[in-house]
Amino acid sequence: MTRSVTMGLVAAMTLALTACSEGNTSGGADAETSAALKVCEEVFGADGVSAARAVLGDSDFRAESQPLDRTRESMLKEARAYTPGSEDYSRNNHEPCNMSTSDGGTVKRVYAHIAWSHISMDHVSVDDTKREWTKAADDVYVQRVGQLGALAAVLPCRVPGAKKGQERDLPLEISVRSHALGPDRDTLAGRLLASLVRDTRKRLGCENPVAVPTSLLPK
Repeated sequence: MTRSVTMGLVAAMTLALTACSEGNTSGGADAETSAALKVCEEVFGADGVSAARAVLGDSDFRAESQPLDRTRESMLKEARAYTPGSEDYSRNNHEPCNMSTSDGGTVKRVYAHIAWSHISMDHVSVDDTKREWTKAADDVYVQRVGQLGALAAVLPCRVPGAKKGQERDLPLEISVRSHALGPDRDTLAGRLLASLVRDTRKRLGCENPVAVPTSLLPK
């Protein structure tokens, strides 16, 4: 497990697994879930949300979200304040979409996680002697973290107004995390991760071109 996974994934996993304890019994038709689904459709796409719901089922379905504008402002502020080569490891984690169902004591969940990574692009490419990260496309590296139900991608994003070299030293780390989804987990996660990566890059205004495939899975 990489340093980034240890510092970023574990804390958010604990937080997410304690959320969504009460839901309605009518398929999630309450106002909060309806509003959150609109956010989920922005980051995962309408087809992605439909695919997720097909895997999750409808029993006590619930969705939660975070304001996308707030996430964007926070991440841009962090990137512009960052000095490449520094030992500043403080990062804000964001979870714009969280969807779950509960049936007979089994909670199924899929959610998005976005942050600036604690590791550099050199770490996942040149320095990755253990082959923990797989190149999925030019400048896009992915890793499956099985015990956390996470599929993560690291890629550069040059933010307008940031210091030179920020995109290599402070890349994006984006993941789709899940719980109890069964054999469909990887296929769904690869599809959702690609959509989430594309949306995040567009939302942050990344200046460097990156071609993101339709699915992101380790080869």
